[in-house]
Amino acid sequence: MTTTHVIAAAAAGFGGIAAGAVITRSARRCFGVGLQLALTIASCVVVAALLALRFHHSAYLAPLLLFGWAGVVISGVDLRTHLIPTRLLRAAAAVSVPLMCAAAAIEGGLAGMARACAAAALGGCAGWAMLHFVWLGAKGGLGYGDVRLAGYLGMHLGLGGLALVLRGLLIGFAIAALVGAVGVVVLRRGTDYRFALGPSLVAGALATVWWFMPPALTG
Repeated sequence: MTTTHVIAAAAAGFGGIAAGAVITRSARRCFGVGLQLALTIASCVVVAALLALRFHHSAYLAPLLLFGWAGVVISGVDLRTHLIPTRLLRAAAAVSVPLMCAAAAIEGGLAGMARACAAAALGGCAGWAMLHFVWLGAKGGLGYGDVRLAGYLGMHLGLGGLALVLRGLLIGFAIAALVGAVGVVVLRRGTDYRFALGPSLVAGALATVWWFMPPALTG
């Protein structure tokens, strides 16, 4: 690990502390959800440090940090309410899009920005479509907030190609299946237990970004 890695992780960690404090306050103020301050800050710091270690040399670090921190608040709200507010996803997307465009312009000029915008739009549509079909088949077993979330996640994963969108969602469902199995076998929850899918989808997307985002994107 180089000095650059350490500095980037430390800077992102301090940013994570600030982000965690803001997220906790915003969740209570905007959505009436009380998140644990220490846990939220710790989650933001860990996400920021890991992303900084992986993408410290890329202009895409800024939108990916926002992506990670937005995932923390989305997961926290979903766990507490079993809802993913549409206005939360809209707000996250409204900030993410300009950051992604700026990062793409820095990395590849106007042509790079055009390619990134097209890839993000295609990825978002693909993510939404995939979960929409699942939602249709689930017949009430899946909230439409998860479908919208898949579109938001796909917008970021799409920067690495449509295969990355599919991989991210599949990993998210695998995590959900594992968590559900632990709940049934270890915690003795019934099969009708109300399960928040959002955190697993977010975790799957972040894991996919970390392990599989192509080098061409990260610089």
